[in-house]
Amino acid sequence: MRPQWIIDLHEEFPGSEVVAAALDDALIVEPRDAMMGRWPVVQEGRPIVGYGTMPTMRSLLRVPQLGEAVFDDYAMLRCSFYYRHVYDLLGRTALFVPFSAVPGLPLRRMFDSDQVFIRSDTNYKLFPAGVHAIAELDGWLQIYDQYRDELVVVSEVVTFEREYRCFCRDGRFVCGSSYPIEPYLPVPDHVRGFAETTAARLLAHGCTMVTVDVGVGPDGVLRLVELGGVNSWGIYGSNVTDFIAAMEAEALARQREES
Repeated sequence: MRPQWIIDLHEEFPGSEVVAAALDDALIVEPRDAMMGRWPVVQEGRPIVGYGTMPTMRSLLRVPQLGEAVFDDYAMLRCSFYYRHVYDLLGRTALFVPFSAVPGLPLRRMFDSDQVFIRSDTNYKLFPAGVHAIAELDGWLQIYDQYRDELVVVSEVVTFEREYRCFCRDGRFVCGSSYPIEPYLPVPDHVRGFAETTAARLLAHGCTMVTVDVGVGPDGVLRLVELGGVNSWGIYGSNVTDFIAAMEAEALARQREES
């Protein structure tokens, strides 16, 4: 039985429209439906795949019977979890601190730079990740002071000439492309290999579906940008047919494991 798709159509997430257009019988959830908890009825026993914005997928995850549509393990996708397994692939120094501790850090001495990169620990971005001038950091920190008790990643700044998004299943590359700027380019073989090496390390901890974002530096060195899930991550120039096939294979495999 082919899996049933539940697609969250949202203007801020163009990937869901692309995937929906490639499917014949996707069940569409509009933003207001998701907000009100109005979920579609799915044939009993049919495997399910969800795709859309992270808020909707997180809500769907909590719905009995429908939650199996979401493959993303949000606890595992926190930097504080996966960095321990892939830290050597980051190619940069990074540390975890509470948001409120950032002003007290000797950042210039730590990174020998006037700039620093800060991001949320979770992929559910609480604030925009980015590079900041250390001299101007206090004002930015005050803007997002409501997150003072959250864990953040502070790291040295590295430069990427190009970035690639690679979808992997069972430690193997499925599809991908450069991102986020068009024209989207195919993923070179050596980048695929790097992505598979990364995905394989998480596979050992039960993460069968993962998005590996890879950055290429001016010197050609590959570095891991971040790991993400698959239910809420844009596909950019990836082959949509390959993406759909991998997601459906995962849904079927999970159903077999449960039966």
